[in-house]
Amino acid sequence: MELSFEHADYLSSYDGFLTEAASAAQANVPPEEVAAARKFYDDGATDAYIEECEISRAAGTALLPFGRAVFHGAAFVWRQKAWIFAAPSGTGKTTQYRLWKLLFGDEIQMLCGDKPVIEIEHGGTTVFPSPWRGKENMGNRITAPLGGIIILEQEKENSIRRLLPREAAGRIYLQFMFSRKTKEQLLAVCSLEHRILSTIPVWLLKNRGDEASAMLCRETIEKELYADEI
Repeated sequence: MELSFEHADYLSSYDGFLTEAASAAQANVPPEEVAAARKFYDDGATDAYIEECEISRAAGTALLPFGRAVFHGAAFVWRQKAWIFAAPSGTGKTTQYRLWKLLFGDEIQMLCGDKPVIEIEHGGTTVFPSPWRGKENMGNRITAPLGGIIILEQEKENSIRRLLPREAAGRIYLQFMFSRKTKEQLLAVCSLEHRILSTIPVWLLKNRGDEASAMLCRETIEKELYADEI
C-alpha cells in the first residue's frame, strides 16, 4: 500500500511499516476531502490531524478489491487467536483491553489498538497490525487468525450474549473503514461481512467497565468455545 500525504506531522507513525516492496494499491486524502471532513471534527483540528484520521478510511477503500479491509476495533491476541473489541469511539475498547491485561497478564498481547487490517479468505479471517493504533499508540507487529468479535456497550449491569448473524450485521458493518461513495464499495463490504458472520462468533458485552465484566467475557468465551479444554 502506497500512502501519500500533504502534511508530515504524523509520518513517524509509519516508520515500522516501511517497505521496499512494490505497492499494489494507493491511498491519499486530497485537500478538498480534508475540507469536506472538517465538519466532523472539533474546531481546533488541524488539516494534518484530519488528514491522518481520514487516511485509514482511504486505505480501507483501496484494500477492498484485495479482500482486505480496515476495521475499527481494538485487536488483541489470546489463545493464539485475535479477538476484537468493537464499539464507537469512547465506548471503552481500551478500558476493556486493559482490564484483560491486568487480570490475565502474559496471556494477552495487544495486536492493534484502534484500526487493524483484516483479510477475509474462504479459509478464514486473519488480523494484521496497522499504523493506526489509537491515541494510546498500542500495538505489536504480530498477526493471528480471528477468533471472535466482542461488541461493547456501556451499561449499569454486566451481561453478555452471543448474537445471531442478523443481529450483529448492522453493528459490524459500521466498523468497516471505507469511503461509502459507490455501490461497488458497499457490495464489497457486505460480501466481506457475510463471510465473517458465517464463520466468526460475535458477542454483545454490556458492561460497567470493571474487572467483573472482563471476567464474565472471558469465562463466557471459554465456556462456549473451549469447554473441552477447561
